[in-house]
Amino acid sequence: MKSIYSLFFDYYYTSIQNMNLGQMQCSAYRSKPAIRAAQRCDDPTLTLTLAAAFDNDPVTRFCVRTDARRHWAMRVGFKRALDLYQPYGLTFIANDGAGAALWARHDQWQLTFWQECSLIPLYMRVCGISRFMRLSRGFDAMKLNHPVERHYYLYLLGVHPDHQSHGLGTALLRAMLERCDREQMPAYLEASSPHNIPFYQQQGFRVIKKFRFGPSGPLLAAMWREPQLSSLRAGF
Repeated sequence: MKSIYSLFFDYYYTSIQNMNLGQMQCSAYRSKPAIRAAQRCDDPTLTLTLAAAFDNDPVTRFCVRTDARRHWAMRVGFKRALDLYQPYGLTFIANDGAGAALWARHDQWQLTFWQECSLIPLYMRVCGISRFMRLSRGFDAMKLNHPVERHYYLYLLGVHPDHQSHGLGTALLRAMLERCDREQMPAYLEASSPHNIPFYQQQGFRVIKKFRFGPSGPLLAAMWREPQLSSLRAGF
């Protein structure tokens, strides 16, 4: 039986999804993607977009619970990611919610010990008891392999499946990579799907290492991009 919190969360996000679906569909097919800094009022739409974009991602398939509460868990997990990254002012939204990118500086992304402790109850609900340690060990692997040099870190980039292959991913990257080039700052990310590696390579990233998201977890490609002067190529 669902808790009152779960029922309210489902009702709230279903209502938001219905209100924004028409707006997202209209704006997603503009001739030129509209990219802007995300605001907190965008969180409900972006939560749904990211949950849909990463539904078949190897990491979420490995960690997130697979029972009837999976869709709820995906929304809760990505809402918390937005809560953590929005304050950095480096979260971007495409076409009023069809896609999103969450960035942080090299000295911002890592949580404190107390922040990690406070997230344990939520992660237990998102993953389920049997999968919680997969997530915890996966995060440990990401921290262990994260570069120490100054850089901007792309934590998440996702486009809703209904609006992929319209250049929104490239436009979302451009919003931050142009800043990286102006500031002569490298960029770093972990590609969790091998299908995305060529896309990032087209934008100037290169694979610097591969590691597993914890023991028996999916393989992640750690990718690094030096600042460039040439313009980005269109694609994704």
